[in-house]
Amino acid sequence: MYGRAPDRQGQPPLPVPPPGAPAPPSAKKPPKLVLLCVGVVAALLVAALGVSMFKDIGETTGPLKAEQCVDTGFGTDAGNKIPASRRVPCGDSEAKAKVLKITGEGEASAFGFGTRAEPDCPAGTDGITNVTLKTGDKHYFEACVRNVKGPHPGDPGAGGALLSAGDCVSGGSVGFGKETPCSGSTWYGKVIARVDAERSCPAKTLETMRMRSFGGGKVTRPVLCLGAGGGVLAAGDCIGDPSFKIGGPEKADCGSTQAVAKVVGRVAAEKECPAEATHVMTSDGAYLPVLCMKKLRPTVTEKLRSLGD
Repeated sequence: MYGRAPDRQGQPPLPVPPPGAPAPPSAKKPPKLVLLCVGVVAALLVAALGVSMFKDIGETTGPLKAEQCVDTGFGTDAGNKIPASRRVPCGDSEAKAKVLKITGEGEASAFGFGTRAEPDCPAGTDGITNVTLKTGDKHYFEACVRNVKGPHPGDPGAGGALLSAGDCVSGGSVGFGKETPCSGSTWYGKVIARVDAERSCPAKTLETMRMRSFGGGKVTRPVLCLGAGGGVLAAGDCIGDPSFKIGGPEKADCGSTQAVAKVVGRVAAEKECPAEATHVMTSDGAYLPVLCMKKLRPTVTEKLRSLGD
């Protein structure tokens, strides 16, 4: 039996469903959770775009700063050149190196030739570059940079960039003290520290080298402390016959007939030589001027002397 719904202010009455009949379907609304997720995703996208935009703008505005990037990278053959470069966003395909430290500022000149003292760059520096903020600028920032991708000539022993602990230097009369890869066989000494003065060298130092600036200015930490290895003589090494030889003694295979003496110590004074030492060689002005040796066989000079007049 059907009943009647209350009047609706003059409108026809609505039918009342019979008992037990299903209610009419209502309009579906999106679940609150779905709406919430959609809103969060939209907010994250906007935030990400905003961060990306602000990041790119921040990387290329204002003065040059550490962690910004430049469009010039360095190889092991860069030498002591200081090339020009331009600041670019680190996310740009042109980004080749990242700034580690700003060491100075200047104005570009048509007369850009000359030399200068090596700046004080941090470890890992692959090169030094004069950075302009945009194409055509004359004002530049001198910066120590590291390549975004390898190789890294500034890594210890790689043979490039600036001399630091772990690097190797050459010997000989030509190019003495020049940085060279430790992977080669011609290096003379390995740097175990770079300090302000010889007294600051570590205990394992056997020889030292002093860096000089040929363009004026002061070299930061100019003393290179060299340890054992390469051409540096240490206890246990043997030397070849020094007769008629220009320069200091050179290493020889202890098992060969070319070896005339074995090094048993390097000290500051003869009295510090161990008891097994039979001979000494001295070098005035050297870091450890006394070479203590144990004789293995006579030199050519001694053989000639034995012949008399």
